[in-house]
Amino acid sequence: MSITVGTWNAEWATPNTKAGPRISEVIDQIQPDIFVLTEGCADLLPKSGYVIDSGTDWGYAPRDERNRKVLAWSKHRWSSVDLIGHYELPPGRFVAGNTQTDIGEIRVIGVCIPWQSAHTTTGNKNRKHWEDHEIYLAHLAPLITSEGAPLIVAGDFNQRIPQSRQPQRIYRALTESFKALSVATIQDTEPPLIDHITHSQHLKAESLSIIPDSDELGRLSDHRGAIVRFSFK
Repeated sequence: MSITVGTWNAEWATPNTKAGPRISEVIDQIQPDIFVLTEGCADLLPKSGYVIDSGTDWGYAPRDERNRKVLAWSKHRWSSVDLIGHYELPPGRFVAGNTQTDIGEIRVIGVCIPWQSAHTTTGNKNRKHWEDHEIYLAHLAPLITSEGAPLIVAGDFNQRIPQSRQPQRIYRALTESFKALSVATIQDTEPPLIDHITHSQHLKAESLSIIPDSDELGRLSDHRGAIVRFSFK
């Protein structure tokens, strides 16, 4: 048996935007068991299922009151829900919960790691380049463990894997924070993804598919998403 896990950044789409209904249709067609959506809204996710979201406090005024930095959707109810992670984690960018699947209970952490210029010239204007990103990784790392239930961490990492143009110290911080997990979204084609799905050693990634950033009608998002099929080892 296996499950389908997806992640995608919707570039703030809602059902009222041009791309929103098309993004929602793409997600429905995937028929996911678990989906982590970043920079989107719950109305884009399948109607049947359960959503946890990170709230509206990420230091910027939402374009739409429905917008969230990160949401996690599951076919089944969530338990052990955590919307904070760590009190020093930059807020509004983290969700976690346990959910039942066809292969057993899984712990899911959804992330939207701050991009390099977060709160530099916009927002709170109190950070240097990459500062919020590094703070996030430092306080996320203790939450990533191979102990307990099988773990999936997915979302917008705002770093390409393998390393591309980001500074070496930033990439090193990412790999150190995620050293307990395997990255299922490394692909051979260019450019590398920044939306990623990682997993503990309990799980085996059987396949990877890419969600395109455009369709026959044009642009869907400024990100490409990812779909991974998992089974237990």
